[in-house]
Amino acid sequence: MKRLEDDHGVDAQTHVVFIFLDGVGIGPPDPHVNPFLRASAGALRDLVGTGWPVVEEQAELGLWWRGHRARLYAADASLGVSGLPQSGTGTTSLLTGVNAARLLGRHEGPFPPSPLHPVLRERNLFARVRSLGGTVTLANAFPPSYLERLARGRARRTTMTRAALAAGVRLRGARELERGLALSAFVTNERWNRVAPSIPVISPQEAGARLARLARAHTLTAFEFFQTDHAGHRQEMAWAIRVIEVVNGLLTGLLAHVDPERTLVIVASDHGNCEDLSTNKHTLNPVPILTWGRIDPHAPEMRRLTDVVPFVLHHVGAPAGGHKKAPDQDRGPS
Repeated sequence: MKRLEDDHGVDAQTHVVFIFLDGVGIGPPDPHVNPFLRASAGALRDLVGTGWPVVEEQAELGLWWRGHRARLYAADASLGVSGLPQSGTGTTSLLTGVNAARLLGRHEGPFPPSPLHPVLRERNLFARVRSLGGTVTLANAFPPSYLERLARGRARRTTMTRAALAAGVRLRGARELERGLALSAFVTNERWNRVAPSIPVISPQEAGARLARLARAHTLTAFEFFQTDHAGHRQEMAWAIRVIEVVNGLLTGLLAHVDPERTLVIVASDHGNCEDLSTNKHTLNPVPILTWGRIDPHAPEMRRLTDVVPFVLHHVGAPAGGHKKAPDQDRGPS
């Protein structure tokens, strides 16, 4: 494979799409409480071959299913810390490879607490890929009101937003969304369209195609989706099913427009919730990590949230300790 400059940089022909689904675990086999067992068949279930997994199928963590291009892992979100996993510590662990809950001494969320900001700033995946010569971007579009508050230092930042900004990623907004160069956090643009009719409502499949176009221009392209967690807290089966079907459509459009020989798609979560609507709280269930595309048989195992960063860095061709000067700015579509 051609490298950007030398053997210590990222593979110039490799792309990673990292989709973060908030609050998705591997749930019980009961379709009365597990909406993943009731949603229409789509990319999520098709990719895992025999259907969406349930916790009783297999007790061990790690690789649960292997297909031609897809793999499904079950990962521990508790990380050896008592209590229910939370987004602030869970997503920090997911994006840094550091056990944030253990470092903090507890699970905490939804935002990363200030003691975790240094590790999130210095060890996050965006920064590590950039330091090796790769290009990185966050596909989410942010409304003007949020960007204005951010400029004044008054906007709360999700873990992924904080990580992206720490790595020098320019946040996308309404202009990029209208031009098809960003994705709404709700995927289809419906909420944006109500206040900005020039931004068209699109299908989840079209959103997936747009995500694929962004991915072709960057080493790492990330997208975060929160509606799964919201649906879990509200315990509304019909809404949860709709949310899952949006994710299915997004993945269907994405996979149809990326080259599996050059692209790794990874879908991961931070804790359980939406998979068990018998409770409005987070769960102790393992979380699914789904990969599709360019699979290296020598890739590191994934058994816990902290294993995702080493897995991604392995796939972009970055050996441990390799460093390069980061590009001056986010390249590609803007």
